[in-house]
Amino acid sequence: MKAHPFLNSKAIQYKSVTFWLLILILFIALAQFSSFNLIQQHLVSFYGVESEDISMSLMAAYSGIITFLPIQFRLQRYFTMRNYLMTAFLLGILINIGSFLTHDIVVFMVLRFFQGTVVATCVGSMLVVIFSTQPGEKTTLIGSAIFFAAILTTSVITGILSSWVAVNMDWNFTYFGLIALQVLALLICYFIFHPKMKLRPFPLYQIDWTGGIFFGGFSLSFSYVMIYGPKEYWFSSHKIGIIALFGFVMLLLFLYKQANLKRPLIDLKAFKYGKFILGLLLLVLFYGIKDTINLIYGYAGGILGWSSTDIVQLGLYNAAGVAIAIAFSAMMVLKNKTNVPKLLLTGFLIMIFYNLWMYWSLTPNLSFMDLSVPVFIQGFASGFIFLPVLILTMAAVPKSTGFTAIIVCAYGRFIGTLNSISGFYTMQLNYNKEYRLGFLEHLTTQDQNLAQRSASYQNLFLSKGYTIDQANALSNVMINKAAVIQSQLLTNRTIFMIGALVMCFAIIVLIVFIIGSKIVASRNQKQQPLAV
Repeated sequence: MKAHPFLNSKAIQYKSVTFWLLILILFIALAQFSSFNLIQQHLVSFYGVESEDISMSLMAAYSGIITFLPIQFRLQRYFTMRNYLMTAFLLGILINIGSFLTHDIVVFMVLRFFQGTVVATCVGSMLVVIFSTQPGEKTTLIGSAIFFAAILTTSVITGILSSWVAVNMDWNFTYFGLIALQVLALLICYFIFHPKMKLRPFPLYQIDWTGGIFFGGFSLSFSYVMIYGPKEYWFSSHKIGIIALFGFVMLLLFLYKQANLKRPLIDLKAFKYGKFILGLLLLVLFYGIKDTINLIYGYAGGILGWSSTDIVQLGLYNAAGVAIAIAFSAMMVLKNKTNVPKLLLTGFLIMIFYNLWMYWSLTPNLSFMDLSVPVFIQGFASGFIFLPVLILTMAAVPKSTGFTAIIVCAYGRFIGTLNSISGFYTMQLNYNKEYRLGFLEHLTTQDQNLAQRSASYQNLFLSKGYTIDQANALSNVMINKAAVIQSQLLTNRTIFMIGALVMCFAIIVLIVFIIGSKIVASRNQKQQPLAV
């Protein structure tokens, strides 16, 4: 029997068990990145900072991932997989210990960036290993289905651990759970991977470290500008202007380096293919709107007053929808690759349905079951879109470009996520202000609804034993709170409608491209006989 390039003979003998162990290692690696997504308010309280600072720390980890991902695909070819992964997990443990001990948000951001490089190392390696375990033509499809399903669902699964910790003890005790998972990963790596190198080692001097530094500078600068820009009125801030200029220079240097290297981190020739550009555009549009799910989580926590545990339980419906849709999408593509456009159209239509559902049904008193259905539908739509759009993108470029398609897709997800953070913040700021001013125009003594509501509140507080002055003051507080809630609900509804319109635009782009491709193919077929 031919030896596997990474797994030892015992692991090959028990293929089914090994497969699930590989999935577990992938999950542990992703958990280091996504553990704090659903408990961000606890981080805000712990560090005494603004929500933008926490968003920056999370995106710093993402910057670390996309900066190191292309490097790691080269670096792993120089070491044995066992030693490479075990070293990465050991470094991850040290970073978690440092994160647990620090109370400084800047230090936390720096550690998160390096945690991102560790995640890129482990996740990128597991992508290669999982691909190597799948047969022939199914390699890319099945491996991608597993890999990207894990990406979409891990934050919810790890949220169960982090929310339980946040409710029952200090949130940063989550690090103990993450360290325990990494120790488990160390043991698994030791027992299933081969101790010796089976592939020709790749020389380290051919790795573009300088390009990685350029891209790291760009990604961190871009993150800062997109996260803090809306709050500081963009380029009216001198600091934002300087950081944006620095990021732009870093991007130019990175692209120049890639264009002139024999073995670049990414092959820029991939951008010559129209289908590749289409896939990236659809991916960015999808990720820009996919994060409307966070509006539901924010509504549940901020307006309904749910605990983080309740929000995580709601998120499980979303994860279930993702898993079911990705499994179905994978089967349909295996059956016939021409199903990819059909799956994409279906996914975008379902996403429009979800956004319109939330637009029409959002009220101040929705129950768990009221929200579980649209949350499941959103996950279902995401599964129908995510895998097919990645297959479309990766299939658009020749194999000679290596991992360029996967790396650039990661860049696209990074940009889409930043767009959603910046865009949702700006839209909520503007629409909240607009709707609250609209309410204030109607809050006059002549307004009968206001008078009735105010009298109702006053009578309620008087019946509780408050004085007339106290009842009047508390009545005003309650009316103001109701106005804030209503303006936030109207803002969320507006964003959901914008999401539906963006998904309509994505469908139009996809249909135009399909029709255009068929017209070009038809012309080429007619010209071939003439040429003969």
